[in-house]
Amino acid sequence: MKQFKHKKLLSFGAIGLGVLLLTSCTANFCSPVDMSSMAYPFDQGVTVYVTKAEYEALKTGEETKAIIEKEEAFSAEAQLFGLPALAGPAFVDDDGNVLNDNVYKYIPIAPVKEGEYKLSPTYANANKTTGFFKDFITAANNAGFVLPSLYYYAAMDDYVLKNAAAKYFLPDVEIVSATHFETCLSKNSSEFKDKLATVVVGSEANLGENYVAVNPYTQVDPKENPTEISSDHSILRKAGWVKFGGYDAEKNARPFLGNYKLWNDALRAKTYLGYSELGIFDVPGADYLTYYSNQISAKVNTVRSCIATRTGEFGHYGTLADWRVSIEQKDWGYAWGKGFLEGLLVYPVTWMLDTMAYGFDPALTGAGQIWALVIVTLIVRGLLLLVSFRTTMDNQKMQALQPELAKLQQKYPNANTNQAEKQALGQAQMKLYKLHGIKPFRQIIVMIVQFPVFICVWAGLQGSAALSTGEFINMRLSDNINTILFNTKGTWYANTTGWWTALVLFILMAATQIFAMVLPRILAKKMTKNVAKMSKSATANQQNNTMKFVSYGLIIFTIVMGFFLPSAMGIYWLIGGLISIVQTVITQIIMAKGKKGRK
Repeated sequence: MKQFKHKKLLSFGAIGLGVLLLTSCTANFCSPVDMSSMAYPFDQGVTVYVTKAEYEALKTGEETKAIIEKEEAFSAEAQLFGLPALAGPAFVDDDGNVLNDNVYKYIPIAPVKEGEYKLSPTYANANKTTGFFKDFITAANNAGFVLPSLYYYAAMDDYVLKNAAAKYFLPDVEIVSATHFETCLSKNSSEFKDKLATVVVGSEANLGENYVAVNPYTQVDPKENPTEISSDHSILRKAGWVKFGGYDAEKNARPFLGNYKLWNDALRAKTYLGYSELGIFDVPGADYLTYYSNQISAKVNTVRSCIATRTGEFGHYGTLADWRVSIEQKDWGYAWGKGFLEGLLVYPVTWMLDTMAYGFDPALTGAGQIWALVIVTLIVRGLLLLVSFRTTMDNQKMQALQPELAKLQQKYPNANTNQAEKQALGQAQMKLYKLHGIKPFRQIIVMIVQFPVFICVWAGLQGSAALSTGEFINMRLSDNINTILFNTKGTWYANTTGWWTALVLFILMAATQIFAMVLPRILAKKMTKNVAKMSKSATANQQNNTMKFVSYGLIIFTIVMGFFLPSAMGIYWLIGGLISIVQTVITQIIMAKGKKGRK
């Protein structure tokens, strides 16, 4: 009985160790720069950038004329105080000189009532702000915060555009003050001004090849299925992250939201100038800023796919989930800094996956990641098989010994309630295990080895930036299976969103996992079908019920868990289930040959 007590203690110890390892080898690899890149697509501001011709058309439009006139009146007042305009030319220096006559801006706003416009954040209705205002502003308003004025967001957009342009054309110059744009103009006057003068909006019909646009889309205010402008050609797509980036020269660090707080303080310092739309209550205070920081951080902290073995653009971000963002390269030293298991197991798994994915398909369109995932899964499971083969044999032997165990349970029918019979049954079982070379404790030891490996492989695959990119038969590898299944917009029957692909994957994954679990029991029943049936004791019934409960629980857990997995992880589970099935069959063949040889 002591042996069984020790086994129970070891089991609880293994579970406790597993929980500890689960929390220790799943560290988030995202750097502040990564988080800045991921945050901007979710909050691109309220300003819409248009060509001069489009702007002039707005001034004559039946619905937009009043908006532009009101914003130009507010802008004229702002410029009297040396503040950014809401509408008009987008690139203007502090002296009011227009640096680019191609790019204009305005803010789509809805009237409070007919003919009356108020610059309130609740009335911004640009398509690109829909998610931000629906989720964040509404929640902030319901939480009782005093909301900033719409002009505050427009002024922040002005900081973002000008500093993003400076970062685009002068990438090595760090942003260390709120006057960074003006500093760049004075230090790089001729060259920088010449480049700014050639910038276009991006909605022009003929852009040529070597153009630089402001907008990340060819549509000035994208809503559905917009045409993207690559980061090489778009200032905001490539460098809009400066809104949430930053640089601390003293610490040589890049704090998340550093620039946002820097510009917020700069605007707060101007609230006493007397401009009607930039009073003391129009710029966020510490409480609101903390709330905003927490909301943005929560948005990006859920993302874990930041393990990139080379710097590149990955993922699907933003309200339209179509924005690849720049993720910094992570080396092995960075991984060791995150933790022991991150360096020992998590990073090597991702490195293998990335190396193979880029080898198969440098563009990371999807097929290369699938093949890389198959090979990495085979390698990991093959290595684990070397460690667990004896344990697998023990499990199969125990299944084969069910008739003998049933006889022992018949011999001690009251072991469930009688302590003496319980002890005698335990000793008899251990003697039977020893006779057939089965070591139950070996299962605990192997589990202690296997569990952290499984968890760290999971963390490596989940953290892979390469797996967050690309599609497989229209199914995005980074999207959760349940999200894809319920995304039936468009021609869903044509699988335009990968709906059918996700459904087939889920069915195959669930089926293989369930079959892998029940296959050993099916084979055990087949092996004992010729054994005479005996009435089961209370002990046998209790053990069988426990096994059934555990099996059904695992099956339900597998189906539910698989439903909420990213599709890339669903493929991993599918491959793992197939390997388990093959492993069980091979083990049975080896055992059958061994039994025939002994005969």
